[in-house]
Amino acid sequence: MTNLTNAKSIAFVEACNSRKGQFIDLSFTSSPSPSKEYKGKVLTKMTKGIFRTGINFANLKAVKVGIEAGERGEVQSLPWGDWAVFPLVITNKGNEYLRITVSPSHKPTSTFFVDGVEVSKEHFESHLTPSARKPSETPTLVFNIQADNLISVSGLDLVEEVAGA
Repeated sequence: MTNLTNAKSIAFVEACNSRKGQFIDLSFTSSPSPSKEYKGKVLTKMTKGIFRTGINFANLKAVKVGIEAGERGEVQSLPWGDWAVFPLVITNKGNEYLRITVSPSHKPTSTFFVDGVEVSKEHFESHLTPSARKPSETPTLVFNIQADNLISVSGLDLVEEVAGA
């Protein structure tokens, strides 16, 4: 892990190393850009859930079935970034991203904020660009979160831990 520079990435890898390919409790934020008419508003989405980590994308059942059925091509190398710790952490342009896998049996929950005030999902989405409001046509199997946005992993509050509280 000597190639990791973010304390949250290190905590994530340490938590995942004892649980490779298993379920792990995570919470994280994302901050999408608002549409032009809401420029200056701060949008924050906080997500909590149980996700799988340490999964090689090529080994996912849905990927293997898709390849066999001719619905998708063979798995290629990352289209951006490099693996710092395969298959957990990707680095790109000085940032570290944590790879997590969605579990169909564990649906995450999200809380939405505009300028720090909790709002409904509909109100939050009304502040986004039309393209950001549109749901994906295909379900996401894996996604990456910026390490700085990780709030907690396996019950360890990283906001306090990293701040030294």
